[in-house]
Amino acid sequence: MRNKIELAIPPLLMAVGLAISTCAAFWLYEMEKKSLITSFQREVDLRTTSLHRELTVNFKALHDLSIFFEKAHIPDHDEFRVLTREILKHLPHIQALEWIPRVTPDNKAELLKTIRKHYPDFEITQRQQQGTMVPAPPKDEYFPVYFVEPYKGNEVALGFDLASNKARRKTLDTARDTGLPQASASITLVQDRSRQKAFLAVMPVYTGAHDTLADRRENLAGFVLGVYKTNALFKQSRVAGQTSNIHMVMIDKTDQNIDRLAENFSEDEHDHLEHHEQPYHYEKDLPVLLGRQWSVTSHPSHHYISSNISPLPFVVLLFGILFTTLMTIYAGMLLKRNGIIHRKVKEQTRDLVQAQKASKDLQDKLIEANKMASLGEMSAGIGHELSQPLGTILLKCQMLPKALEQRDYDKSLKLVGGIRDQAVRAKEIMDSLRIISRDAKPGDQTSIELNQVIRKAEVLIKEDLMMNRIELKKELSPDIYIYASPVQLGQIIANLLTNARDALEDAEEKIITLRSSIKEGNGVLEIEDTGSGIPEHYQSKIFEPFFTSKAVGKGTGLGLSMCYSMVQENEGEISFRTAANKGTCFTISIPLTRS
Repeated sequence: MRNKIELAIPPLLMAVGLAISTCAAFWLYEMEKKSLITSFQREVDLRTTSLHRELTVNFKALHDLSIFFEKAHIPDHDEFRVLTREILKHLPHIQALEWIPRVTPDNKAELLKTIRKHYPDFEITQRQQQGTMVPAPPKDEYFPVYFVEPYKGNEVALGFDLASNKARRKTLDTARDTGLPQASASITLVQDRSRQKAFLAVMPVYTGAHDTLADRRENLAGFVLGVYKTNALFKQSRVAGQTSNIHMVMIDKTDQNIDRLAENFSEDEHDHLEHHEQPYHYEKDLPVLLGRQWSVTSHPSHHYISSNISPLPFVVLLFGILFTTLMTIYAGMLLKRNGIIHRKVKEQTRDLVQAQKASKDLQDKLIEANKMASLGEMSAGIGHELSQPLGTILLKCQMLPKALEQRDYDKSLKLVGGIRDQAVRAKEIMDSLRIISRDAKPGDQTSIELNQVIRKAEVLIKEDLMMNRIELKKELSPDIYIYASPVQLGQIIANLLTNARDALEDAEEKIITLRSSIKEGNGVLEIEDTGSGIPEHYQSKIFEPFFTSKAVGKGTGLGLSMCYSMVQENEGEISFRTAANKGTCFTISIPLTRS
């Protein structure tokens, strides 16, 4: 029965450890995924808000310009140029500002005569094909581009009859009948050969009353018009410092067919992204502006996803698997060793009973078997010391999924903190054992509190000092943070304390004093004893390997040499002062942590 239980323990431990590791890694991944989605949506919301603000500011130019057309006053060519140049100076992303008068057979001749003073070749035109303009045929009503600023780059648009195009005519009619500014669907500009998408924003201007639909149609004077390229506006709306790894597209949802107006990736980049399945998608509508419903649809690039989901869940899973495997192997070794010891004790006890205590040799074997049993108990004791923090870790890991499922993040953080504390405790047990190991490797350098390392090293030798009736005094200054390896520093302190203890073996007054302070940007540690001091002829050799002043068999001569090397590795300095019959003080100086 006992053998069956012992055989079941390692696989059971392995199964439980793997289950806990998998659950912890999965929940961590889910938390990071939720955080990524929140961050992604916040980025899109910021861009959408910025785009709405950019559109609102640019549309305000139409309102400002329309003020000068009120009360039947139509600015002349020079006045229009002065007004629009002032506006464009502050809003350079407007492609053009234009005046579109209503031209009828009654006023056509007069308007043409006036504008030809500035543009002798002015004609009312319509587009035959992109970039090719022809004279507009006679009809009852025209809406030509009469004034345009800037003129350079928009020469082809001058004289173009907006009513000759269905999309533009629809926008003009809607603005005229509602008396409200309107924006058109996406168009290609007659003056733009690159076929970039743009739209028009128009503001109706009336010469008289416009309270009713009939009044508005009868008294329409024309339109103040703004030309906007969607790519320029969308680019201008980018928030400073915002990531470029989110693909955002400005779309027009006003009509049944969704129209892509602008995006922040090139066509090649867009094709590459569309080729791959996108796991996240988010769409944010702008408030309705000038009768159009614009939105921003987006999805993150694979680079954005990979840079915002850390490898922590996979590290936790890997660490859990590795840790569980090591603990399973360790438990198996302990069980196997205890089984061997138990079997040998049982066999030898049976032999001794059968021989009726016949010989001293058998008694010696029994004693030896008991010694082996004691060794097994020591191994089990070390396992028991480690099982306490590990048991707590397992318990809290079992509680963590439930807390995360209930979205009790405060409790989850508290459980994670408890797991960390118990892991630190287990690590401290192993660190303490490593401190006394002669072949311990240096750990990674980090910011550590000097007094904390002193207390850890003190634990290893405190009991020994009490047995030797040595008084340990501490004069420690608080909050001394240095940049060093805690393992190496602990080993240095442990070695120096051991040397101080040996130096007090024959002393009348047995006192070791530990001091910590800050001097000239360094954390300083002093370990002083009241021993007999170091003889002068030894002082130049104490840091040399294999040199020792102790009796044969009491030292290897590597302690101070090792301390010197490790202090150097941590960019510090070690020195000593000594006086005959007054003692020795070793001083270690290591740079403070940089801010």
